[in-house]
Amino acid sequence: MAKKQTPQLTYQGYSSPNYTPVPDELFDQQLPDLSGSELKLLLYIIRRTFGFKKDSDNISLNQLLHGITTKEGTVLDRGTGLTKKTLLEAIKSLVEKNLILTERRRSQEKGDEPTTYQLNIIGEPKKNNHTPRGAKNTPGGGVENTPLPSDKNSPTQETHSQETVDNTVNGVVKGAEIKSIQQLQDLDQPKEKTAYIAQYVLDELGDQQSRKFYALVAAKIPETVIREALSAIRVDGAENPAKLFTYKMQRYALGRSGLDSKMKPFGASRKRGKVTVYT
Repeated sequence: MAKKQTPQLTYQGYSSPNYTPVPDELFDQQLPDLSGSELKLLLYIIRRTFGFKKDSDNISLNQLLHGITTKEGTVLDRGTGLTKKTLLEAIKSLVEKNLILTERRRSQEKGDEPTTYQLNIIGEPKKNNHTPRGAKNTPGGGVENTPLPSDKNSPTQETHSQETVDNTVNGVVKGAEIKSIQQLQDLDQPKEKTAYIAQYVLDELGDQQSRKFYALVAAKIPETVIREALSAIRVDGAENPAKLFTYKMQRYALGRSGLDSKMKPFGASRKRGKVTVYT
C-alpha cells in the first residue's frame, strides 16, 4: 500500500528583512555538527534574545514547543515544532555542547516558572541578567513581583495621577502622540509580525492600558527603531520607561513628518499642568 504523501508547504517568501543577529560560528563551524532539532531550538532562542536586543529570555516549555499566541488569538510565533521528548533532548545536548546556558526559576508564589535561556557568549559572566520589569531577583533564581508604575493599585501611579493634568498622557500632550504616529504610512509587513512587536513592547513596558497605542506603534514604526528605543531605555534606567518610550516614538513620528523642529529637545522639562519629559 502506497504511503500517503504530505502536501508540500509553500510560502509567499520573505518580507524585506529586519535582522536578528546570529553568531558567525553557527554558520562557519557548528552547522554540520548540529541536528535539525538542535538547530531549531538554537535559532528560536536566538530570535527570542538577540532578535529583541536581550542577552537572555524567560521561555516556557509550551512556548518552545508551540510558540506564542495572544489572548485575542493572534499567533506571534509557532515555536520549534518539536515533540516534547525531542525538545528536551535538544536542550540537554546544546547545554552539553556548551552552546546555551539555562537557569531554572522558582518562586514561593508561583512555584516553577519559565526557564531562562541564553547563548553561551565567550567572555561574558555565566549568569542570568534578564529580570522582567516590576520584578526583582530572589534566591534560587526566582523573581518576586513588585507593583509596576502602571498598576492601578501602585502608590506611584496614584500619586502621579493626582499631580498630572488631564491633557497629558505619558509625558506628551494627549492625542498628539496618536495623531503624529497615525499620519505615518503603514509598514509593509505581515499582521503577525505587527502583533509580535506590539506584544514585545507590552512585555517590556508592562503598561496594559497602552496596548492599543503599542499596536499602532508596531504598525507604523520600523522594528529596528522600536528595539533601539527600548534598548536605550533599559540602559538608561529611566524612571518611567513607558512615558519615555511614548515620547521617543512621537519624536520619531514628528521627525518623519518634518515637524520635529517644533519639539523641545530631550531633557526639556515643564512642571505641573504642562508637559514633563524624562530622559
